Amino acid sequence: MRNLEVDVGGRKVVVAIGNGTSSLLGEVSGKKLIVRSKNVKSPLEAEIEVVIEDGEESKTLDSTLNLVRAMRRAGLGRSDFVVAVGGGSVLDVAGFAASIYLRGIGLINVPTTLLGMVDAGLGGKNGINFEGLKNVLGTFYQPSMVIDDLSFLTTLPYDDFINGMAEVVKYGVTLDKEFYDFLSIKVEDVKSRNESVVEEIVYRSVENKMRIVAEDELDIKEVRIVLNFGHTVGHAIEAGTRFAVPHGKAVAVGMVCEAKIAEELGVAEEGVVEDVLWILQLYGLPITPAQLGLPVDMELVERAIHGDKKIKGEEIVMAVPVRIGSWTKFKVSVETLRGLVRQCLE
Repeated sequence: MRNLEVDVGGRKVVVAIGNGTSSLLGEVSGKKLIVRSKNVKSPLEAEIEVVIEDGEESKTLDSTLNLVRAMRRAGLGRSDFVVAVGGGSVLDVAGFAASIYLRGIGLINVPTTLLGMVDAGLGGKNGINFEGLKNVLGTFYQPSMVIDDLSFLTTLPYDDFINGMAEVVKYGVTLDKEFYDFLSIKVEDVKSRNESVVEEIVYRSVENKMRIVAEDELDIKEVRIVLNFGHTVGHAIEAGTRFAVPHGKAVAVGMVCEAKIAEELGVAEEGVVEDVLWILQLYGLPITPAQLGLPVDMELVERAIHGDKKIKGEEIVMAVPVRIGSWTKFKVSVETLRGLVRQCLE
């Protein structure tokens, strides 16, 4: 087992990584309300358990309020815990509900997917969808503990595992060339889910993300924006498919589009697109809209771009790799971006 302890805004966040780390839940005092995905067995016996369907369609105000009602019925207090067990959607709803109930109660995340372990379960961003826009309602609220129990990954469907690799690749592309190189040479070990290699990619991903979160928890300094590489276009693609496409696959295509835009505007060095394409293809991730296997409604894509949270005035701030392992941010007009995204996706 490997632990990371990170100070985020004066609050200690512990991330425990390894097989069987769910046993740590038994050491936590206080009442615990389990919120879990429908297809996941809880690692802990609890008096009250709330089951949430996986998928973006569950990230609603109704789901959030149903969970708040369950907290109230359970008599949870400020020193008690919501334990979220599942994929990204469950973690989002549970985190949002925990942050608004009694102005915030204890939260422990137990992600059961690779995507959740390296991204959705970390960093304290909790969001639900509203009126067709992704994560437009949400809070910043840190879990006191994140338990990355790698045993969940042994039974995760292969396609779901590879879906999570998009976020892993993102860290190598933008923040860590050494990690990018590691991912390049360990492809077969990753795909076969070699225990030590999977532990390493989860640990390195968590380390990279939490370093950024600790520096810019509330997204004020425009440092945390680097974690959004691929997500401006990726979220728009999700909206354009009415959230039918998996998040990781949308982000993979989003990274390609955003790298192309950066090269075209002279922000990224020549060759960045090729490097992004290469690593994504090694892991069998999509690099074109056609490979998503779903129609993308451009009207919904453009609506999502115009509703992006990173817009300031008539411009949007984006983060892209200048070269592998190094990134920058730049501003582009929303209209220019709209045209470039249409060009990329059509």
